[in-house]
Amino acid sequence: MSKQDAYETLLDYPKKFGINYETHESQNRFYLLPNDPFLRTKYIVFKIEELFFCAYDSYAAKAYTSNTYTGIYGLINLPEDFECRIYIRDWMDLFLRTNKKKTGDKTVDDKLTITSNSKDLPQGLLSEKDALLLQKINSVITPIELLIQNDYRPIIRELGNKKIIGLETNQWIYKKEELDIFINTGSSLIKNITKACA
Repeated sequence: MSKQDAYETLLDYPKKFGINYETHESQNRFYLLPNDPFLRTKYIVFKIEELFFCAYDSYAAKAYTSNTYTGIYGLINLPEDFECRIYIRDWMDLFLRTNKKKTGDKTVDDKLTITSNSKDLPQGLLSEKDALLLQKINSVITPIELLIQNDYRPIIRELGNKKIIGLETNQWIYKKEELDIFINTGSSLIKNITKACA
């Protein structure tokens, strides 16, 4: 399927559910801040309750400036100095990941790898249910990453200069079965963690 077909297919999702959306073709720019004019960019952004869905693809002739990702992002209430990234556990994590942390919950620690420069993880950050939800999403979309970062996607106007929680992959997701699990299960996962950290 061509990139244009993937773009149009993804655009059908917010249209089908009557969700307001913004694209690179929009004139209103109510969600995203203006882009670098030298990048060729395609994006679709829409809001589902308090969370933002963003599919973004950019290309520029300059090396290392291309970027493709799809994510769901929201705000989370945690100390400013805490940031982390959470992955499905893999044997390569032993070699590839540094600053690994444990939750103390054997089931969660057996399923997930958490990296953070912070000394300690917030109490109750992840439950076994959260680990299973992330595994469920990962069974359909790989690679997948859960993250908590400061000012991570400042191009989304409402999330700039704030601590966000996000679920992200480095690909353009557009197939209905992938979108359904990514948006529905991903939203549940983010809401669970946000509520636990409130």
